[in-house]
Amino acid sequence: MLPCVAVQVQPLAPNLDDDHNLLRGIRSTLHDADEAILCVAFASSAGVHLLRRELEPLRARQGAMLLVTSVFGTTKPEALHLARDAGVDVRVINPSKGTFHPKLYLARRGDRISAVVGSANLTGGLVNNVEMAIRMQGEMRERELALLLAWARELWSSSDAIGWTDDGARPPAEPLSAELFALIDAALAGDPVVRTLGTGAVNLVVERTPHGLYVETGRSRARGVGAELVPGWMIELAWDYLRAHGSLTNKLLLDKDGLNVKRSSFVCALLARLPGVEVFHEPSLGLRTRRDSGT
Repeated sequence: MLPCVAVQVQPLAPNLDDDHNLLRGIRSTLHDADEAILCVAFASSAGVHLLRRELEPLRARQGAMLLVTSVFGTTKPEALHLARDAGVDVRVINPSKGTFHPKLYLARRGDRISAVVGSANLTGGLVNNVEMAIRMQGEMRERELALLLAWARELWSSSDAIGWTDDGARPPAEPLSAELFALIDAALAGDPVVRTLGTGAVNLVVERTPHGLYVETGRSRARGVGAELVPGWMIELAWDYLRAHGSLTNKLLLDKDGLNVKRSSFVCALLARLPGVEVFHEPSLGLRTRRDSGT
């Protein structure tokens, strides 16, 4: 007779599929939770966006908590705004001794605990970096899980954890990397019209800024709203995914179980203009990097 395993353990990584995929594992951990505590060193808009669908339902129970550090300036104010917009309670911790550097995604559902412990911060690295984590699941009475929950709650309630506040002004969207902005700037310099890959619909890039592109479409003109911002972090997330995985489809970008990027058709068409990227049509429409491009 096999021994009963009290705590289930799964390895997770961004490049693994199915139940061993890192983003899928964290999303599953947070889904339908009564309480969630995210203890991560750094957070970006892309990272919060990737988990927003799981965090928002916790708003009614005031059960979502995010604890980050502000040292090194790596945690972005816009990311904390996005988290707060999703109903997440945000605190910043900068201990007097040492640097706050954990990566824990923990959820309680009744008397059960699910937790992902590993190397990934709340950034686009959840899908694009070389990361490794372990997902642990079981009853809250199990010593390993009880220790994790107690540790996270103690940090959250410590005197070092200060409620995050801002000056009331919304910060600009997180900027594109200088390298990617230069590539986009060069690609659009001669022709600011980006046609979607499937339908050829016109997207006119009215303004290029490090924080994103202002794009006018037939639909935005009809609504009388003019050019609308496609945030830089959205483009960067898609670009990093394409470089990390070698391919990217419009469906993956748009799918709520994928990257959930709403301007997916424009973003795909834009990236298709960059050096070292080519379009493929089978089995579905998408992009890939050319092996000889060095991308």
